[in-house]
Amino acid sequence: MPHDSSHAVPAYDGLIVADLSHTLSGAFAARLFADHGAEVTLLEPPEGHPLRREAPFLGDLPGLERSVLHAYANWNKRSRIVIDPGDAAADLAAADLVITTDTPASLNRWPLAEIRPHAVHLSVTPYGLDGELADTPAGNLIHNARSGWAYVNANRDEPPLSLPARQAGYVGGWAGFVAAAAALRRRFDTAEPELVDVRELEALAHTVFPWCISAIYEERGWSRGAVGGRQRAEPGPLWEAADGRMNFGFGDWHNWPQAMALLNLPDQGAREDLQQHNGRYSRDLASVRAGAARELPNLHKWPLFHKLAELRCISGVFQEIDELVENEQHAARGFVVTTDLAGTSVRAAGDPHPMDPPSWSLRSPAPALGESAEVRSSSRPEPEPDATADRRTTPRGPLDGVRVLTFTQAWSGTFATELLGFLGADVVQIEALQRVDIWRNLRPSVPKPLQDPAKLQHPLNTQGVYNAVNLNKRGITLDLRREEGKELFWQLVPNFDIVCENFRPGVLARWGITLETLAQARPDIILATIAGYGVTGPYAHYPANGATTEPMSGFSSLHGYDGDLGTNTGGLYPDPVSGYSLTAAIIAALARRDRVGGPQRIDVSMLEAVGVVVGDAMVEYDATGRVPVPQGNHDYWRAPHNIYPAAGDDEWIAISVETDTQWQLLAEQIGGNGLIADPRFSTASGRKSNEGELDQIIAVWTQGHDPTTLASRLLALGIAAARVSPLYDLYADPDPYFLKSGFVQRVEHPEAGPSWLPGAPWRFSGSTDTLLRPSPCVGEHSREVLMTELGLTDAEYGRLVAKQITGALHDLPQAEAAD
Repeated sequence: MPHDSSHAVPAYDGLIVADLSHTLSGAFAARLFADHGAEVTLLEPPEGHPLRREAPFLGDLPGLERSVLHAYANWNKRSRIVIDPGDAAADLAAADLVITTDTPASLNRWPLAEIRPHAVHLSVTPYGLDGELADTPAGNLIHNARSGWAYVNANRDEPPLSLPARQAGYVGGWAGFVAAAAALRRRFDTAEPELVDVRELEALAHTVFPWCISAIYEERGWSRGAVGGRQRAEPGPLWEAADGRMNFGFGDWHNWPQAMALLNLPDQGAREDLQQHNGRYSRDLASVRAGAARELPNLHKWPLFHKLAELRCISGVFQEIDELVENEQHAARGFVVTTDLAGTSVRAAGDPHPMDPPSWSLRSPAPALGESAEVRSSSRPEPEPDATADRRTTPRGPLDGVRVLTFTQAWSGTFATELLGFLGADVVQIEALQRVDIWRNLRPSVPKPLQDPAKLQHPLNTQGVYNAVNLNKRGITLDLRREEGKELFWQLVPNFDIVCENFRPGVLARWGITLETLAQARPDIILATIAGYGVTGPYAHYPANGATTEPMSGFSSLHGYDGDLGTNTGGLYPDPVSGYSLTAAIIAALARRDRVGGPQRIDVSMLEAVGVVVGDAMVEYDATGRVPVPQGNHDYWRAPHNIYPAAGDDEWIAISVETDTQWQLLAEQIGGNGLIADPRFSTASGRKSNEGELDQIIAVWTQGHDPTTLASRLLALGIAAARVSPLYDLYADPDPYFLKSGFVQRVEHPEAGPSWLPGAPWRFSGSTDTLLRPSPCVGEHSREVLMTELGLTDAEYGRLVAKQITGALHDLPQAEAAD
């Protein structure tokens, strides 16, 4: 589905947005609305939006119109200068959506009473609008420390490592768009504006936590030395080929002997214990990895990548940004777009979720400061009273009444549909008794800590990672390889708004399920697909997963320690990022359906979704002529900005300073007047130029302090700081902040028992039901759904179960359970 805006039907055409943000998360959320047709006005102080002052700059020359990040995060917007907060009153009174990023201490400087009835107020802040941390500073480094990412990213015996700069901002922006777009669906239900409170830390926490839940189920802990980190000398996750690096998903490879022959490892290809890919995760692959490390320097990456794909073997090529912008898959799908930066044409990441008909478009570059003085008023007619008579405010969430049938499995698609469930949608997940979600099979045994002789337990129902990412859904089974299973599916379709899937392209079509056939059963159906590379282009049928998408997307080239070549993360970051993107597209499609009707198709590529969160690096490459590289825990211009050792075994603290005043307060704590007066560190540019020396001074100081105590002390001074939290600790014994905020809740699973799991990263003033429901057991709701939706009798349902067309896992003899 190549990028083409000529026939676009924008989802938010005519929507008026007042963007009062001063951080990336709010600005990016606003831009996503603008990309889908909304009229967004960036209300800026005379000195301009803070992103205008973010490095890097065109030609490395600072200027309000030269920032790479401003060019990327603020395109498709207008700019109006607001000298005094009160000057924004007219904009707030005219807007359908108001976006703020102020914490409680400064939020009321805006004339919020002017927000009109039926409008939505989106607040995106680090920690939300209530709680003890609500007014404390944060940022990407701090969120990585608090969420567990920094801990699991690290190499063994090296400091914790943050995700690349700005990821918390992009993820917070995705969450903000999703929540606000959902709230807009019910904005005429009451005469009061709805407040949507989105928390960056909670949004980012969703991108890493599942590995911890699985470890908790098995009581094996999570240590950087044992699980979360690897020695630099160990092969993988990126192996060196003759002309670059590659990633391999050995555990999922098909055609094992032929694949091993490509790697010149016939002895490994002949091993009987490695022939079946579904059992390979439990085998020792050390000799395979060692052999790959030995043989790959004789092989070229792209020919090997294509040959492995033909064998249905997952692999990925490490692409730096200069290679990425020329990639043939991106070219075929029109993903790389061009915008203007101070008169220079630069390339950037384009549509994160192509839709048919198209909705997304790049219409104008980021605005010059104050280029418009006009206040825009909404052109959307408000509904007549009788048009909303059947709509009602519900405690369940803004998507209450929306119904989803989903075939999604593993993480990317299941996360997207879980988010829909968090928003109140009725999500019905389809598996087959003969083929369950692949994440249910990761560890084929009931972990000893979960074993309960008083319960009927099955290993497919007690998998930690599956149970972590499928909350608030109902689960049914249908065998679509058989006519009776297909008939049941087609009887269900008219009752649902959305069908989601993340199979290999072509699987649903072989069952006769296409947009065209779905539309015959439900004319306004939305078919939402997520795949590694999308459903078009030369890589469309290539297998992919999060570990291979990281290097393919350019993300790995930006992630790593300062001075390193780049590496994969300690998790599968592309899955949740693409999940956020798919959810955003689905809600946009619902908004468009309300106006224009008809069937719609969504085609999310994991490669492109991750490309969007490194899209500013594409702009940076054209703007500076340099290929962006990893910065470790450092920032483009903030210093100090790093993770430092603290008192205790493997204890660390993250500290980030943004202003000269903050530096003076920190310097006073460290070294008094002598350090304050040191000319090397008196300015931001000086601190950045002498960053290595500054880090050494701070590291000596922090080693004498408890990280939690020191972080609290620095936060009280207005300095962003946080202890680096081990991921295991956050959910094994819930983090007090997460617990108090209600983000982490105790969820009782019928077979796995209780777990502490995270919920929605947003709060709605119009919704009170935030309780989490456990992930479904295999086929748990088959009887409920089929009898309620289709009116099946007990006898009819029983006959289907006997034929294994449907049913719950425990309806089967143990010997026939799916594997």
